[in-house]
Amino acid sequence: MRQASWNEIFAPRGGPSVVVAEVPQEPVGWRRLFWWEDLVTFAIVAAIMLAVVASIQLAGWVDEMPPLVPISLLGLLMGTLFARVRWPEGFIHLIALPIGAAGILGQLIGIMSGATPWARYWELHHRMGEWFHAAFTGGISNDELPFILLVVSLCWLASYWCAWAVFRWHNAWLALLPAGGALAANFGLQTAQFSLSFLVFLFGGALLLTRLHLLERSKSWRTEETPYPPYLSLSVMHATFWLALALLAVAWLMPRADESTALDGLWDSATAPVEARMEKISRLFVSVDAKKSVRIHDFQDILPFLGNVDLSNAAALEILAGKLDQQGYLRAQSYAIYTPEGWRLGDYNASELSGEGTSVDQDIAAREDVTIQVINRGEAGSSIFTLGQPISSDVSARLQWLETQQNVTGLQSQSEVDTGGRYNSTGSVSVATEEQLRAAGTSYPYWVRQRYLQLPAKFPERIRSLANGISLIYCVAPQFYPTCESETPTPYDEAVAIQDYLREFPYDITVPDPPRGADAMEYFLFDAKRGYFDFHASAMVVMLRSLGVPARLAVGYVIDPPAEDGEVFRYQITEQNAYAWPEVYFPGLGWVEFNPTPDRPAIERPGGTGFGTGVDGGVDPSVAPDLGFGGLGGLFPTPEETGPDVSVAPAGSSGNTMRFVLFGLLGGLTTLAVVATGGAGYAWRRGLSRLEPPARLWEQTIRLASWTRLPALESLTPREYARVLHAEAGADGVEALAEAYVRHRFGGARAGEAEAQRLELTWRSVRNVMLRRLWPLGRRGAG
Repeated sequence: MRQASWNEIFAPRGGPSVVVAEVPQEPVGWRRLFWWEDLVTFAIVAAIMLAVVASIQLAGWVDEMPPLVPISLLGLLMGTLFARVRWPEGFIHLIALPIGAAGILGQLIGIMSGATPWARYWELHHRMGEWFHAAFTGGISNDELPFILLVVSLCWLASYWCAWAVFRWHNAWLALLPAGGALAANFGLQTAQFSLSFLVFLFGGALLLTRLHLLERSKSWRTEETPYPPYLSLSVMHATFWLALALLAVAWLMPRADESTALDGLWDSATAPVEARMEKISRLFVSVDAKKSVRIHDFQDILPFLGNVDLSNAAALEILAGKLDQQGYLRAQSYAIYTPEGWRLGDYNASELSGEGTSVDQDIAAREDVTIQVINRGEAGSSIFTLGQPISSDVSARLQWLETQQNVTGLQSQSEVDTGGRYNSTGSVSVATEEQLRAAGTSYPYWVRQRYLQLPAKFPERIRSLANGISLIYCVAPQFYPTCESETPTPYDEAVAIQDYLREFPYDITVPDPPRGADAMEYFLFDAKRGYFDFHASAMVVMLRSLGVPARLAVGYVIDPPAEDGEVFRYQITEQNAYAWPEVYFPGLGWVEFNPTPDRPAIERPGGTGFGTGVDGGVDPSVAPDLGFGGLGGLFPTPEETGPDVSVAPAGSSGNTMRFVLFGLLGGLTTLAVVATGGAGYAWRRGLSRLEPPARLWEQTIRLASWTRLPALESLTPREYARVLHAEAGADGVEALAEAYVRHRFGGARAGEAEAQRLELTWRSVRNVMLRRLWPLGRRGAG
C-alpha cells in the first residue's frame, strides 16, 4: 500500500488522478499577496520569529516588558509587503523606519502611567532624558525603560529584517542568523539551554532553508520553461519534515549549558572580549534580572544596589593564612562616590608595583601587616585580594589610589589571574583599641574631607535626621554604652551606635529592588527595613557622612575563623562569602573596618568592653583579643617551592549576567525610536539640570518658542520678548516666567518651594500652548 502524493491530493475532482507536470506561473499584482507558495513561506518565517520572541518574553528579564508578539508581527508584515515594492531599497527603508518607530512608541506608551496618551508620552520623555543624563555623566540607572526600548526595537528590527531577507533577497541564512543569535544569547543566560522555542526554531529553520532553495530552483525552471509538478514544494516539505524531526531528536539529546562545563567554558571564552568592553555600559541596565548564579560583586568601577540576589556555592578563592580568632575581611576594592542607585569608584590614579614586594608607606599607627597566599579557584578577575588595606603583592600589579598614595582603593594585577594561579599579598590591619579610636579626634586631612564626606545634592533629610537622633541618644543610655564620658559622642561612638542600630535590621538577600527614582538607602531604612550586606554597609557609610564622619564602602569576601587549631590554614572562599563593609577614617590610625550586617558578629577591638559591639555576651575587658595576625609575614612558600597545584578546581561561576545580556542585545542596530525619543530628551535637558527654577523654565520657554518660529532676538529684553510671545502665541503666563527670571538673573532672588511649584504649573500651561503651535491648525494668524 503506497502513500498518496501531494499531486494526487490536490488533483481536480473529476479529472486525472495525478496532476501532470507543467510550467506554473507566478501570480502578478495584488494576487501575489495571496499566492499559496508565499503564504506557506510566511507561515514558516512567522513561526520562527514568534518562537524567538516568545522565548524572550517568557525569560522575564524585566517586570514591565510589554507583549512582544504584536511588534514582531508588525515587523514581519512590513518586511513582507515592502519587499514586494519595486522601489530602491534605501528609499523603502526610510519609509519603513518611521512606521516601525511609531509602532515601538505605541508599545512603550502603553506601559507608561498617565491619564492621557500625552501624559504618558511625557513620562516616557522624562525617563529617557534621565537615562541619557546618567549615560553621559557616568551615573547609574535602575530604570527598566531603556532596556525595554532596546528589546522592543530589536524585536521589530529582527522581524522586519527576517521577512525582507526572505521575500526580497531570498536568503534564508541572512534571515536566520540574527534570530538565532538572539535566541542563543537568551538561552545562554538561563539555566536551561534548550526549550520548545529552540526546537521550533530548528524545525522552522530546516524547512525554510529547504523551501527557499526549491523556490529558487523553481524560478529558474519557470524561466527556462521546464515543466515540474505544481505541488512539488509540498512534497519536498513533507520529506524535510522527517529530516527536521531527526534534527530535533539530536538537539533534545544534547547537554544543557549548565550540565556541560565544556560548553559553558566555550561560551565564556567566546564572550570574554566583548564582556570587558561592555563593563562600563552595564551601569545603565542594572535593573535587568539575572537568570544565573553570578558574582554579586565584580570589583569594577560601579556597585549598583540590587535586590533578590543569589549567593551560590561557586568556588572563588582559597586562602592560606594563620588562624583567625574572628572573621577576616578579604578586601578587593573600595568605593568613594555614593549615588541613590549605587556606588562609583570615581577617577583614580594608578602606579605600577614591580612585583618585588614594593610597599606603600602609610604614616599611621596601631596597625599590623598581614601576609597571606591567595589561590584563584573561580573568576576572581584581576583583583589582588588583601587582608586589610592593600600594601604590596609579589606579582606585577597596578596600585589604584585617590589624591594620595596613602588612599589606596585597590590593587589590580597586570593580567587576570588564571584558575589555580596564586600570589602572596600583604595588607595592613588595624589593631587600635577603643580608647585609641575615641581619642583620634577629628583633624582629618584635606583629601579625606574632600572625598569621603560626599553625598548627593538631593540627599534625603530624614536619613540625616535619623543619624543625628542615633548620635544624640548614644550617651543617654549608659546601661548600653557605659564608656561614653561626655555629652558629645566621638566619631567612634557614633560609628558604634549606628552599627548597632543597623544590626537590628534583618539580613535578607531576597529584598526587592529599590524602586525606580528612589534613594536606595532611604528605601532600605524606612520602607524595606531588611536587606543584605550591601545595604547595611552603605547605610552606615552615608549616615556617618551626614554626621561629618569620613567613611567609604569596601567589598570583597569575609573569612570565617576555623574550628581546629594549627599554624597555617586553608580557607575555602565561595560566593556565599561575598561581603561589603564600611571603613571609617580615624586621624593617625587610618581606615578601620566595622560590620553593621547582623549575619556575622561585629568586630571585636583590643581592650573592648563588649558593650556596643553587637556581640552577644560581650568579651572580657581585661583580656585583649588576639586577632591571630601576628608573625604571618614570609610564612608561605612560592609556587616554585611547592610545585604545581594538583588539586581539582571547582567550576567557576558563570560571570556577570548583565554583560552577557548586553552582548546579546547590543549586537543589533539602535533604531530610530532610541534616537528620536532619547536623543531629543537629552538635547532638551542638556545644560538645564543645574539651573535654578526661574532660569531653567525661562530657558525652556526660549527653546520651545524657537521651534515655533518665534526665536528670541538679542535686541529684546526678557520682558519685551514675553510680551511678543503673549501676543503672537497667546501664551498666558509667559510674562510671569520672564518676571521671575529677571528677578533671579539681575536681582539674585531665589525662588522658594511654593514659588517654584507655581512657576512649574505656569510653565506647563505655556508649554501646552506653544506645542499646539507646532501644528499648522494651532497657529494664530494662519491664513
